[in-house]
Amino acid sequence: MRIMNFVLKSIPYVLSIAGGVFVFDFSQKYLHDPGWIDLMNNVAASLLAIPLVFLFYDYSNYLVTRRVHRHLHNSLITTLDSHLFKILSQMKNIIGLNRIEVPMQDINLNYKKMNLDVKYLRSIRKQLKQLEDLLYKSDKIEVLDPQHTQILSFIAQELNQILNEFKYHNSPREIARYIETTLSMIDDWFYATGYTSRRQLKSNPN
Repeated sequence: MRIMNFVLKSIPYVLSIAGGVFVFDFSQKYLHDPGWIDLMNNVAASLLAIPLVFLFYDYSNYLVTRRVHRHLHNSLITTLDSHLFKILSQMKNIIGLNRIEVPMQDINLNYKKMNLDVKYLRSIRKQLKQLEDLLYKSDKIEVLDPQHTQILSFIAQELNQILNEFKYHNSPREIARYIETTLSMIDDWFYATGYTSRRQLKSNPN
């Protein structure tokens, strides 16, 4: 598909260059009036210059767009990391862990010992709303990879399950199951975005 797009975009440039070469060759072989020769040479030069100008513009635009896209992508990833850490903080309070490392190891939840305080769930609801807003914005500007978007969608879905379970059934066993899945999805997010590698680079800049 990319090759076909490249070929289609190249057709006007190739035709313009070919036209310039043809006009120049025609003027040299078949014209004898200096005025006509100069005119045709100017036309040929224009036909040769036009694709060069557009190629330079397209390449410059590509570089700028790629740099802006990379900046938006990195900024959004950092923001999402922050939101997911806030969610992890509330999960930690609910399941009674003092610390959660990233990447996370196997966590065995005892649903009977969970602290289902409303304030923790209220905070999760707030973070979920912000996560959904970020997903909506990222979809508009198309800066996240499909894999990242899919993982975040799964996380949002599991968070909704936690909140709905607490609101309508309040089964600690089911909430624990959804929390385990959420933690697994968040771990997948940090793995997919290379969080561990980025953290190591920040800790050891040299």
